[in-house]
Amino acid sequence: MQLEQYKTKKGKRFILALVAIFVIALALVGHAAFGTTVQASDFPYDSGSASMRIMQAVRVLVYSVVFTLLSAIPLGQLLLDPARES
Repeated sequence: MQLEQYKTKKGKRFILALVAIFVIALALVGHAAFGTTVQASDFPYDSGSASMRIMQAVRVLVYSVVFTLLSAIPLGQLLLDPARES
């Protein structure tokens, strides 16, 4: 894939869609990882160790990146396909 393809209107729309998906995935996975830990186990947020919070944050980041990359496949076909007229 050529970098010039991302400088077009379709390419910018594709990048914007990926950023939006990443932010949404980050919010949802972050809430699931941090929010449910506090709610389900009645575990005060400030009583956990720093390493536990770092591991949860890394897990949230990895899951969000994987979800974004998996979403990029169909989005790329929809938004970057030269055969599609928009």
